[in-house]
Amino acid sequence: MSWRPLAEARQRRWPKLDNLRRAARAGLSVPQTFWLPARTAQAGRLDCPASLGAAEVIVRSVSPLEDRAEGSGAGRFESRCVAAGDRDGFSAATLAVSAAQIAAASDDAGALMVQPLLRPERGGVAFFDGFYWERSEAPGGNRELTSGRARGRVERGGLRRGEPWSELLERLAGVFSRELRSAGALDIEYAVEGDRYTLLQVRPVRFAVGRNPLLSLANHREILGELPSPWMLAALERAGSGALRFFSRIDPEIGRWDEAYAQLAAGRAWLNLSVFFRMMDRWGLPRSFVTAGIGSAGGPESAGGFRLGRMLKHAPRLVRLQLENLRTVAAIRRRLSQLDSRVASARGLAELSAATVAGLELALTTNFALNGALTGWIRLRRVLGIQGRAEVVTERMQSRYAALNALPPAARPAALSAWLADYGHRGPLESDLAQPRFAELAGLLAEDLGRRGAQPVRDAGAQAQSGQPLPAAAPASGAPSGAWRWLFWLDRRRESFRDELMRLWASLRARILEEAALAVSRGELARAEDVFLLDPGDLAAPGDWPRRVQQRREERQRWAQLNLPHSATRDAILEVERAGPAGSTLAHPASSGGGDPESLAGIGLGGAAVEGSVVLASELVELLERERQAGRALLDRNTILVAPALEPAWAVVFGRLGGVVTELGGELSHVAILLREAGLPALLDVPGATRRLREGDRVRLDPAAGRLLRLPHRPGQG
Repeated sequence: MSWRPLAEARQRRWPKLDNLRRAARAGLSVPQTFWLPARTAQAGRLDCPASLGAAEVIVRSVSPLEDRAEGSGAGRFESRCVAAGDRDGFSAATLAVSAAQIAAASDDAGALMVQPLLRPERGGVAFFDGFYWERSEAPGGNRELTSGRARGRVERGGLRRGEPWSELLERLAGVFSRELRSAGALDIEYAVEGDRYTLLQVRPVRFAVGRNPLLSLANHREILGELPSPWMLAALERAGSGALRFFSRIDPEIGRWDEAYAQLAAGRAWLNLSVFFRMMDRWGLPRSFVTAGIGSAGGPESAGGFRLGRMLKHAPRLVRLQLENLRTVAAIRRRLSQLDSRVASARGLAELSAATVAGLELALTTNFALNGALTGWIRLRRVLGIQGRAEVVTERMQSRYAALNALPPAARPAALSAWLADYGHRGPLESDLAQPRFAELAGLLAEDLGRRGAQPVRDAGAQAQSGQPLPAAAPASGAPSGAWRWLFWLDRRRESFRDELMRLWASLRARILEEAALAVSRGELARAEDVFLLDPGDLAAPGDWPRRVQQRREERQRWAQLNLPHSATRDAILEVERAGPAGSTLAHPASSGGGDPESLAGIGLGGAAVEGSVVLASELVELLERERQAGRALLDRNTILVAPALEPAWAVVFGRLGGVVTELGGELSHVAILLREAGLPALLDVPGATRRLREGDRVRLDPAAGRLLRLPHRPGQG
């Protein structure tokens, strides 16, 4: 019997050979392959196929015991290499390989296959679960890797669009979708020449692939600050699992991924961008739908536009998703009421911790819905060419606070009390229950107002609703006309939801501190605020709380010194954490400014360019404390505030700024909406801004161009 070409290998009982045939039929590159039943090799001398006669070849086993979904049997049978033209060596190789197969399974000995022995630039072995992959590569072929004599260079990652390696994996996922679903992963052997991958073997395997997702501080850094409390970190990690069920209800496949919304590392909660990229890939949507909203991580990982075929296939799901978004928005008041009842009825710290998880899950799912709907809404406004502002609740908070400056000093205390009655539940980094509300910072705010004297109000669009009248505010510029106000409804609803949730958050914080005060009286805590250094796992052992609190303080001191990137893979982040402050070598991206040391690029908000002097700050309270110590205001209309990130509480100082630059942030972030409402020129998502700029630098901020230019030092400047 003569050797037969790969295309004729249709025996599904021999998966090793059939898998190569399926891959070749799908257009993947595989070596020229010939095969015949193993018993034929025992019947007489075999010569190498004529078309391979001048090549070094490899004789490989094809046993029914190999590459099955029940177990791969990898390495059970040997392969033999034969020098070009060595007829005796070839015959001996076929006899040895076939004899081993017959001895192992006499009822079905399988087949032999022969291929040219490739000598590529490098060879590799990889495991792939449909999105995440692990691979090990070494120069030359992969025999040293598969034999265990070489480890190679090990990498882990996730799919990217437009990358040859990822394109190979995606095509394999399409061909072997059944095996991926039943076994969980594929074992892939391959050879590489330049960007060309040749598939040597593919088999299903039953083990979990090591995941190395792309993570980002974007969004979480904005709302929770540089180092969130352990109480909030643990709650966010738990709430994230429930929040992803929001998407699993639309597409059950997402639930089978067993992904996390957030991952904890280096004392921070990192948004798992990979799970959202995976969703976009599945539904045929651009990955930029994820990064455009939060900013950061806008590199090659977020490349790729619409995939029309997939989008049409999943169109019913995408319609259902938008309907679910609207239903979730409609249920906001009911769900807030349920959370209010849960907080009020909670008894003890454990139940209050569970209420925190429930509140965060409510926040996440509602913001998924609002942002999902708002993405399309913003695109519609762009298509229609409609510019404008939503006049959201936080703008009213900002404008009323700014208007307090115009009051006579004697009238300010009562007016501030009225302002706190309406907005005292808000505060700096207010999403973290460990942070004080404005009502707890009344003294600091009173001093802040006292330092400023009477000042003109920038876009103060509301009167104080108190016994002390505030001056009339300037009319809001850019507000949409009545005919178009409905197009800004979702913007208003998103910010009003946050305001309503923060009222509940203030109540929840007060309840937690009440319980913590009882723990202080029992000697379990030194201070009530120490309760936020605990996580749910600590709460069952009050006797251990002092030790845990001290341990967390020491950990946070160490984590605060790390030079962390804003976005990176989990492995890279853990490498920085292991290295510690002295060994943190993972560089931050300096900027996307095209290499110009005097220019930084980002997402521009607003139209008019402004010039001013840089003031660096990381937190609002820290900035107000700096002003108190200086005994003077540090902010004015010539100030360009540069910060790692901003969150809604910063709105109280927007009225006294010329512009804003942040390292994090995107077009759909809370602060982006507030900056638009304030009419404040801004540049968001500017990596490295706080390191490249110095206090007092003169800069020109041009939002329309998406650029910040450092200006020459002028004579007479300090």
